[in-house]
Amino acid sequence: MIWVYYLFVVLVLAVAGPFLLIQKKARAGLKEKFGLIPQSVKARNNEGCIWIHAVSVGEFNAVKPLIRALRSRYPEQPIAVSTTTLTGQTLARQHLASDITVFYFPFDLPWATRSWLKILEPKLVIIAETEIWPGFVTECKSLGVKIITVNGRMSPKSARGYERWKFLFGPILRKLDHVAVQSENEAARYRSVGGEGLPVTITGNLKLDGIATADGSDRDAMTKLVNNDSENEFLVVAGSTHEGEESALLKCQRQLLDDFKRRGEKGLRPRLILAPRHPERFERVVQIVEENGFKPKRYSSNEGLEADNDVYILDGLGILARLYSIANVAFVGGTIAKVGGHNLLEPYAYSVPTLCGPHVHKTRDIARALTEIGALVLIEDEDHLAERLKGFLLRPQTAQVLGNKGRQWINDNQGAVDKTIVVIDKLIDDNGKTPERLVKTGASQNV
Repeated sequence: MIWVYYLFVVLVLAVAGPFLLIQKKARAGLKEKFGLIPQSVKARNNEGCIWIHAVSVGEFNAVKPLIRALRSRYPEQPIAVSTTTLTGQTLARQHLASDITVFYFPFDLPWATRSWLKILEPKLVIIAETEIWPGFVTECKSLGVKIITVNGRMSPKSARGYERWKFLFGPILRKLDHVAVQSENEAARYRSVGGEGLPVTITGNLKLDGIATADGSDRDAMTKLVNNDSENEFLVVAGSTHEGEESALLKCQRQLLDDFKRRGEKGLRPRLILAPRHPERFERVVQIVEENGFKPKRYSSNEGLEADNDVYILDGLGILARLYSIANVAFVGGTIAKVGGHNLLEPYAYSVPTLCGPHVHKTRDIARALTEIGALVLIEDEDHLAERLKGFLLRPQTAQVLGNKGRQWINDNQGAVDKTIVVIDKLIDDNGKTPERLVKTGASQNV
């Protein structure tokens, strides 16, 4: 069966070949993806390393506190981190120490995966969230490499897809040494595909542990960056936006500005920051801002907000989470667009009340929990978004109550890193025993 799967992968790559060669984003790391090892990697001593795979930005941010904990717990153990996307690779290289090997995850072909496994000789492979690669898992087991999924997440839609191909994915899941999942719902979905005997532990969501209590330094730096007058302005930070969402937010901004002028410019002045999800859309968002009658102010050009008609565009990576520190309200994208939602937790690090659209299937459990405690506002459409933003602008103290509820919920539910480390300990220790010392993690430490 695995060779049928390999043939399918070869055919897909053959069809996708022209796209991979033409598109810069898809072309990134192509040699490494085909199993060609850079000399810089060969020169390192990675033997017995812990290999952590995080496909893109979201997954990398989730496992970052786990990487920090592993470095503290196993200081002599080399660590290697792979990503699939260019944005994930860029972020990993920016945020990881120079002694951590960073590379692109290989295509799921035997010669590609085996090349990396043999050069790294990992003691343990850790896969973040939803990645299930039949070929890679098979190669790990054939070479005697232990493999675990952490922060496991399987949406209802994904579970239905895996169940249709259960004859392939069921046996692959059973090859995993362990599956550490975010919630009981995720555990049930994994077992529906892999069987009731699948070794599953509920450890919680690692992303919560990556959220540190805010301090004043972020606010001061970001206020200066965007030239924000926090005392007199109402700032909406829209993070990880997609096509259609920027236009909706700009129309809301126009309504808020018109209302502000009708009041004789009394009260808080409305401001807007747009942070597109994908770098390749930066120029498109500049165009959208101009088409809606606003003047774009760009992070990459070191510009700040000045006139009422200015809209700030975050056309850079790795700074969105800190920008939430100066927000009065946050909007999380991929939720009006039918993407399924992005990180709903980051704004609550700063107790910022958060809105999103109805499409949150990729982060369903978090959205449900935050909605149930009254911290998250689900908006139905563009008009509803404008209505809620206006309400928050006129009653900022009411909005702040929602943000505080979200921050408290995060505080109450942290601890996933320590629970995940307990599972990893049992896999790394040759005797299957958990070492006595359990390192507590500090989210503010550098990786």
